[in-house]
Amino acid sequence: MSAPRPQAEQLIATLERSRAGYTELLALIRTRRASIRSADFAKFSQLGTRETRLVYDIGQLDQARLNEVRGLAMRLALPVEATLADIAARLGETDRARIDQLRSELRPLIEEVRSESSVLRQAAERLSAHMAGILQSVHSALAHANVYSRGGRVTAGANVISSLDIRS
Repeated sequence: MSAPRPQAEQLIATLERSRAGYTELLALIRTRRASIRSADFAKFSQLGTRETRLVYDIGQLDQARLNEVRGLAMRLALPVEATLADIAARLGETDRARIDQLRSELRPLIEEVRSESSVLRQAAERLSAHMAGILQSVHSALAHANVYSRGGRVTAGANVISSLDIRS
């Protein structure tokens, strides 16, 4: 059983990097959510760029994990679609325990990332709809047309120079 060990070590290292990536992603999502709460749109946008890069890196790790699992499955005479549990069962005790531990840590972490990102998406959509409503209200206050289109929005009339005191 000594032949698969180098690749098992590689798989374990990939799983550890994935765990670190998902942990960082979860922290980033929570920080973005806080930036929505505090209406810090510059920070929200900046964090979005970091999140995109991190999601890409996690995707690359997932692809590497799949390749390592397939290669290790073939070396252990398992079907190519073998699961981590199937592979771990054929490895030495140390590797099996480490892979099982990483699996048990990654699964709930990934679910939490999915849940938190769903909440973040909903919060961003609600904020966007709220901001669109505010803009529509300001537009209708400044339009002076009081004419509605079929969609229920105030249509743009002739340009009228107006001002709006937002301090009071």
